[in-house]
Amino acid sequence: MSPLPFKTWGKPTSETPIYFAHANAYPPDSYQPIIDALAEQRQVVSYLQRPLWQPTPALDSIDSWWDFADDVIQFFDENNMKNVVAVGHSMGAVTAFMAAQKRPDLIKALVMIEPVALSWFACWLTRVFPKTVKARVNIIAKALGRPNRFESKQAAFDFHRKPRAFKRISDENLMHYINAGVTQQGDEYHLTYPREWEARVYATATYFRGQLLKSKLPVLAMRGGYSDTISADFWKKWQQNTNHQFVAFEDCGHLLPLENPEAVIAEILPFVEKHLRTL
Repeated sequence: MSPLPFKTWGKPTSETPIYFAHANAYPPDSYQPIIDALAEQRQVVSYLQRPLWQPTPALDSIDSWWDFADDVIQFFDENNMKNVVAVGHSMGAVTAFMAAQKRPDLIKALVMIEPVALSWFACWLTRVFPKTVKARVNIIAKALGRPNRFESKQAAFDFHRKPRAFKRISDENLMHYINAGVTQQGDEYHLTYPREWEARVYATATYFRGQLLKSKLPVLAMRGGYSDTISADFWKKWQQNTNHQFVAFEDCGHLLPLENPEAVIAEILPFVEKHLRTL
């Protein structure tokens, strides 16, 4: 099997890089301001999740997000990475955390931006009634319903400028996503991250709240005030874990790192710098 694909930013050194874990449907270059800021501290490396592999794997090659965590572990082992400071958004934050749960030697500190921390019942529903959930869960239906191709990059930008989910993202930051999220194929631009895979990832969201509440891994957790992945009740309960630090961004949603990258960077850097110094 070929080594798992990845991207790097910044100058390679003998020092351990920072690991950046991207969200479902958002390739790592979507987060350019944050990656640029991290790359000033240390080289940044981002494993490309399974939906970005070429050729694209079969949808049924995963059953839960623990499978993605196993991919992360394989990537770390292939590249001899241990004791890493990691930053992740959404699913990326979750799979990095899961990898650290299975292999504590890999990640020494983790920034979790808007991790998908759904209730046990919500995750159970997707398992027991997958067809019903696919049709009725808004985020999955939208993923399957959006165009797979566009006549131009500008057409892709114009389409994504309209949805409510992107309303708090500036044109500049939205274009970072478009540059990463669509790829030219002939005379058209196709989604880099297939919509069928986007829906599959949502439909296999995995319960892990219990591990979060007991975790001793140093974590900086971030939540948007309009979050639809971390309930207010669980956010409050999670803060009982004294090993973790918490920052709330009241005017942001799940796409917090694209909506306000400057504020995210301001919170991330002190945490990252602190743990880099202890490597």
